[in-house]
Amino acid sequence: MSDTDLQGDAAGTTRIWILEDHAQFAKQLSRLISSEDDLECEKAFDHPDALMAELAFQNEKPDLILLDIGLPGKDGIQVLTEVKAKSPDLKVIMLTSFDDRERIYRAICNGASGYLLKTSEPDEIIDGIREVINGAGALSGEVANMILQGFSKHGPIEETEPLTQREEEVLAALVKGLIKKEIADVLDISQHTVDMHLRSVYRKLHVRTQTEAVSKALRQGLV
Repeated sequence: MSDTDLQGDAAGTTRIWILEDHAQFAKQLSRLISSEDDLECEKAFDHPDALMAELAFQNEKPDLILLDIGLPGKDGIQVLTEVKAKSPDLKVIMLTSFDDRERIYRAICNGASGYLLKTSEPDEIIDGIREVINGAGALSGEVANMILQGFSKHGPIEETEPLTQREEEVLAALVKGLIKKEIADVLDISQHTVDMHLRSVYRKLHVRTQTEAVSKALRQGLV
């Protein structure tokens, strides 16, 4: 499904774009949104490049984007980062079947206004859209419970040895989803140096894996 005008202009409505590569789900979602008097599903895209091209050349931006995480060619969180770089005030809700804690943390820390599961009830999706438009955040019940359980499981925040500026930069890149080669390119250092900094970060945070480091960094607000 290419980008398509899904409904005519309607005064006083919230203009919504969808990026979703599953054509049937995108169609169902657009119908759900368009059935509401105050919401307009204006455009739908099946590839990140189409969305970014439209954002670059369209003078009138949407009020909100529903963005899937599982996309062809790019991770949805990477697309989220690019969208927010172009339009910092644009509200974005991640709408996906993924419910792992790390993706939720990464999405929210990279500017997402909400995170709803595709399995959410239709009313919950509509309510989440309206909450974000009105300035609140939106998390489906399952996601909210998972986050709370995650905090409880990991226990109270523990004191950690301060990171150096370079270690913070490496950790921040890790949170954004960059791999070691990309981190090396962005920071203009060697992959060996990246490994050295990561070992130090793991030691200071008392973790053993990348996932644990990202989780602790997000929970403790280290980046």
